[in-house]
Amino acid sequence: MYTWKLTGRAFKRFNTNYNSYGSSRLAIVLEHCGPKTQNRGKFGIYRKRISLWFREQGTQVAHVCKKQFEFVAAQRIRRYIQIFQLYTKIWDEVALREFMRSWRLRLARNTKNFLISATGVTVYNWDRERISNEEINRHNREIEGIHKLRDSTVVCAKCHLRLVIDVVQPNVKYCKCNIQSSCISNQDCSWQPFIERQDMLIWRKEEPDSGGLFAYKVYGSFSDVTADDFLQVQIDVDYRKQWDPTAQELKIIETDPRSELSINHSTDIIHWEMIWPKLFSNRDYVYQRRWIVDREKGLVIIVSRVTEHPDVPERRGIYRVKTYWSYMVIKPYTEFHEPGIEFGLTYFDDPGVAVPSTVTAWVALRGLPDFLVRMRQASKDYQKYKLMKQNATESENSHLTLPVEDVSKEQIKVNVENNLDDSKKSMRNSQDRQDDSDNNTNKLDVTHDVQQNNMMETENKDTNSTSKEKQGLLHYFYLGKLFAFLDI
Repeated sequence: MYTWKLTGRAFKRFNTNYNSYGSSRLAIVLEHCGPKTQNRGKFGIYRKRISLWFREQGTQVAHVCKKQFEFVAAQRIRRYIQIFQLYTKIWDEVALREFMRSWRLRLARNTKNFLISATGVTVYNWDRERISNEEINRHNREIEGIHKLRDSTVVCAKCHLRLVIDVVQPNVKYCKCNIQSSCISNQDCSWQPFIERQDMLIWRKEEPDSGGLFAYKVYGSFSDVTADDFLQVQIDVDYRKQWDPTAQELKIIETDPRSELSINHSTDIIHWEMIWPKLFSNRDYVYQRRWIVDREKGLVIIVSRVTEHPDVPERRGIYRVKTYWSYMVIKPYTEFHEPGIEFGLTYFDDPGVAVPSTVTAWVALRGLPDFLVRMRQASKDYQKYKLMKQNATESENSHLTLPVEDVSKEQIKVNVENNLDDSKKSMRNSQDRQDDSDNNTNKLDVTHDVQQNNMMETENKDTNSTSKEKQGLLHYFYLGKLFAFLDI
């Protein structure tokens, strides 16, 4: 009896949700199982009823818990989805605002470029990359500076006659004082005399932070070339492909809109691919070239430097030259259309080949004078080429154009070879006339003869198997290393 009472109180004490229905039903059970019940059989029946009640209540409780769990889980999932959608919208808006803000800044900087890029077109930024007028005007007095450099490095300070650099040239009076000249005050002595040929002087100096590479300065005085023709040799890309056998590809990519209608100045983006031996990749240049004809000052100034253009990406198997700059100044003796010019050219480029300086010097001594002679002859033949091209253009049969161009090209080569032979003959005659010179000059002549004979023997060996335009690695290395300065 006491057990049932304690059980009822325990249900009431610990079960706050104990309802009236459950309590009344339990009371009936307890009442039947009370002290009035003396029969053990009846107690077993009520015990089964109690276990059945607990089982029913447990099933209902589990069912309610299951529904509650499903409800809570659904609410949690719904909340997570709502939070995800909310933060997605927030971050999308922030990203959009940041994107619009960046484009507003670009629009403020360059409205034209923004509008063009919005249409999906990429262009060259002329306003940012254009060679400035200050850079052009910086070279107005280049010829005068070369005259001072010549007087301070290759002219005797005592007798004011020319000093011998490497080869004695005809019609030049040389010093016999055996005293080397020193640089005058306020003159850069880093330019060292390097090569002398007929009507040409070449200096060089080591470029800082270049790994031992040299920048070159060329001075020439040609009495048989006009300034107009010499300029066209530098800027006419079609003619350059006629007389330069190393030009694999040469074309103008784009012209500055400011100079399209002018005949006295122009700024162009040029792509030039140069042939190299099979063991090496071809080299190509993408550079901006600006030239100006100032007829009042009597000067032509050409400035070039490497650049990047979206229409000329780097190609596989071709090495893109990253470092290159040059400037050339042409000054006529009298008028632009009359023969007689002097010019100065300073340039530097890095073709990406590690070659000892001794090899570079030997290649330069061998190839540079011949190339300058070739360029000189091309200038003399430019009017013939122009006339042939004009006749070919006027001809009704388009197939005649190629033979005309081939004839002009072959004629140029023949003229160059004849000019080179004449130059060598004159050099030999000049050496014969130097027999009465002092012992120092005789030693120089003997040394030159030995070097020249060795060089000619090497050239004869090379030309037995290949043509003169394809003389192997050193020929192409020289053209790549030393002639990238030509402004096409």
